[in-house]
Amino acid sequence: MKKHRKCKKIIAFVTVLFIAFVAVIGLHKTGIYRFDFLKDIYKKIDFQLSTNELNIPQDALSFSVYDIEQEEYLFYEGDSQLPTVASLAKLFAIDYALGKVDLEDIVEVNQEVLELVPAGSSLANLYAGEYTVKQIMEAMLVPSGNDAAYALAYHIAKNELGEGYTATEYIDYFMTELSEYLIEAGYSKTNLYNDPSGASMQADSHLDDINRVALKLLNYDFVKECIGKSEFSIQTPQGEFTWKNTNEFLDENSPYYNANVKGMKTGTMASSYNIVVLYEKDGKAYLITCLAAHSNEGRYKAVQSAINTIIE
Repeated sequence: MKKHRKCKKIIAFVTVLFIAFVAVIGLHKTGIYRFDFLKDIYKKIDFQLSTNELNIPQDALSFSVYDIEQEEYLFYEGDSQLPTVASLAKLFAIDYALGKVDLEDIVEVNQEVLELVPAGSSLANLYAGEYTVKQIMEAMLVPSGNDAAYALAYHIAKNELGEGYTATEYIDYFMTELSEYLIEAGYSKTNLYNDPSGASMQADSHLDDINRVALKLLNYDFVKECIGKSEFSIQTPQGEFTWKNTNEFLDENSPYYNANVKGMKTGTMASSYNIVVLYEKDGKAYLITCLAAHSNEGRYKAVQSAINTIIE
């Protein structure tokens, strides 16, 4: 096994080195030779050569590889951990909301709720105006818009409470109802506290709950469609929105690019880096979940290491 991995490592290095050489020659001929291009090539080579061994818990506190077809774990470690959930909280908010509203319902986003979004948040950059529930959920999934999460929470709470409350009261009501839903639905190891977007250091979750909600949402066609693209656009009365997916596995210009990754969701809070990945190859599908990696690069390396050593 070690000999086989070493051989693969050498082949990968030689292949990437050859591609880099050809590319550099081409750039030299066209007069576009740039140092930062070489830096990108180096990152890709380094990523290829450093993803041949998965080390948990050094790489992440919790990690799992789930065979979707066989409905079984190929790897599972970190059962005792409750990492910060960060933006993966949006998966639970969407799951709850899908039982409350229809995808084509109209959401009225107003300035009052947008002003509640925590400073420094990841944003879909929504304007006040009309959106469908589906578009709001896409805004939560692709650019991980905290503004979209607040808008959805406000909309559902206002539908149930009626007029006459402040934006803060609507959000508080939504979070109370969501917390009760998590208990009823069996997400007993997840605590989202007071923020529908996951922007709370107190919000935490568990591999079991995150994997279960992720697998549930993958049954929705609109979810699989929007999470699988590096860029995604919607058309609204406010104009067109085009978002960059936070999942760098989808970006062809990223050193982490992997054509077999079909998306899912990232989540980052302070120095805790999470990612849930849908990986498909040869007619098989896997859910790979990495919680509380120590860096952005670390989560991608951990997932790619699992692909290289466990799946392939």
